[in-house]
Amino acid sequence: MEKIRFLKKPMILLSTLFIILGLAACKHDPEERMEYFAEKVSDKLEFTEQQNEIWNQIVEDVLTLRQGAVGERESKMDMLVAQIESEQLDEAQFYMALEQHQQKMTEAFQTILPQLNSLHSTLSPEQKEKLLTFIEKHKERGKHRWH
Repeated sequence: MEKIRFLKKPMILLSTLFIILGLAACKHDPEERMEYFAEKVSDKLEFTEQQNEIWNQIVEDVLTLRQGAVGERESKMDMLVAQIESEQLDEAQFYMALEQHQQKMTEAFQTILPQLNSLHSTLSPEQKEKLLTFIEKHKERGKHRWH
């Protein structure tokens, strides 16, 4: 019984420490995850100064587009709740929401794709090989995800 009392305080302390470290290690904020990912890609591919400028602009634009999508997502959820509460679903509203989403995605691609093309044209063959290896590694890791 004395051993249990002796180990109780250190176990609580260690558990608390691991929880704090675990929470600190997890990057729950999407912007922090994006910045971490961007830095990791930049480091892995050993970008030049010019490539880093292009890459940082791409990341900044993606973050801006994402921030705009957050409010849009909330309004779509409100529309979905209203539709579920109604007696009959309004298919026209769903099609309109889908068309608006497709338009936003097209605009996003029109913003990002030229920058990606610019970055791609500056990559060396070694960087392209590293990028392919990186993509394949993450493709395998993400096979069991739902998105």
